[in-house]
Amino acid sequence: MQGDCNLSVRILLVGALMMGVISPIDAHHSMAMFDLEKIITIQGTVTDVAWGNPHTIFLCDANEVGVDNSPVRSWTLEGPSPSVLVSKGMKPDTIKVGDKISLTGNPRKDGKPVLLVLGLTDATGKRYAIKDTLGNY
Repeated sequence: MQGDCNLSVRILLVGALMMGVISPIDAHHSMAMFDLEKIITIQGTVTDVAWGNPHTIFLCDANEVGVDNSPVRSWTLEGPSPSVLVSKGMKPDTIKVGDKISLTGNPRKDGKPVLLVLGLTDATGKRYAIKDTLGNY
């Protein structure tokens, strides 16, 4: 009887540990805030870079390309995790504060200056395909 109890406790502990590891990996916010049917391009100057998990965030003072009299706005640019960016050929110093860059992505539905990054062109003119239009990294 004692052995059965110990086995049950061990199984519960292993299960709890696995859930603790799997849940953070699986947790992700919804993409419902982004207009996944619309792709825009913005150009501007990087003002901050936060290379971290679960998403790399860039801040950029930019305006929308191809839109007459598009004002310069402070954009939040949401990219994937650093490991995904590295797999696409980027490094933590690829994008730096002060760089002039161009990005394509899905804007927020509510018009706020937030972009889900699909691709970017760095200050040297090198293009990086970050995410395809089907949402795959």
